[in-house]
Amino acid sequence: MSRWREVAKFAAGVTAWEAVVHGSLFLNEQTVELFGITLTPTLNLVQTIVPGLLAVGLAYWAWHEPRREPA
Repeated sequence: MSRWREVAKFAAGVTAWEAVVHGSLFLNEQTVELFGITLTPTLNLVQTIVPGLLAVGLAYWAWHEPRREPA
């Protein structure tokens, strides 16, 4: 397995975690401040969807092995 696939697995985990954190903030309708920026529920929704889709794409690429035809 290539090193890039291992990096993609780690990145998929990190981005999935970010999606979970922002998803919980969105569902609880909480506003938090990050580096002086107030994260509104709408911004939390965007920060839930984008990393979620990225995590799915990275995970698919990292764990998907191309099928080889039998010889």
